[in-house]
Amino acid sequence: MLKGAKIAIIGLGKIGGALARSLVRNKIVSKENIVGTTGHRDSAREAAKRYGIKTLTDNVRAIADAHIVILAVKPQTMKKVLLELKDAIRDDQLLITLAAARTTRFIEDILQRAIPVVRAMPNTPCLVNAGMTVLCPGRHATKEHVAVARQIFASVGLVAVIDNEELMDAVTALSGSGPAYGYIIIEALAEGGVKVGLPRSLSTVLAAQSLLGAAKMVLETGEHPALLKDEVTTPAGVTIDGIMALEDGGIRVTLIKAVDRATEKSKELSQ
Repeated sequence: MLKGAKIAIIGLGKIGGALARSLVRNKIVSKENIVGTTGHRDSAREAAKRYGIKTLTDNVRAIADAHIVILAVKPQTMKKVLLELKDAIRDDQLLITLAAARTTRFIEDILQRAIPVVRAMPNTPCLVNAGMTVLCPGRHATKEHVAVARQIFASVGLVAVIDNEELMDAVTALSGSGPAYGYIIIEALAEGGVKVGLPRSLSTVLAAQSLLGAAKMVLETGEHPALLKDEVTTPAGVTIDGIMALEDGGIRVTLIKAVDRATEKSKELSQ
């Protein structure tokens, strides 16, 4: 589907750079067909060496021959970039936006044209090809446009698609912010290991790999997390005492509140 497609990545930051690297490494798009932009000449030269692609500081020039334009810029700079590109964007180009709290309607209204836009919410584990990206099409995006976006983000992890863009605030709060919650849990578990005598380096690996393995079990078995938990929790065993301590600390309610509050914050930013 992407064979021969030319892609412009506006903003070769962490996620933009990860996409460029994975698309080339997985031979989804040839490096000759990808151009990226950065804000300064020095960073452009550095990015060109790192990713092996053509890199510019001129966004308008970068999208001139592109079939797909990936807007990997921060939410606060999105309007400025769109106004810069407004007269250069063609109706036959697909725009994919990565900016949190910036809706497809926001982009469509600025461009004032029937441009196909797909909104993507990837998370930072995309940097290690273990990301989660949720896609949502704008008013003028077709199933084919979504399929193209899916293929791009499949190069850095799992992909899901939703049609109700209002849910993207919840997606941002759960999978977008989720890695931060996971890091806190790993850090806390590692501290627990240190408290009971484990070396810190070993304790951190044990905590991280345990969560990685648990996540893989959920994804690959398709079982409900509660059932998998029960398989580990033997009667009168070690695990049930640990779970009782977690429940006593209100871990479930705390995590639910984290997602709820982050969703409300995302809604505020969107407005």
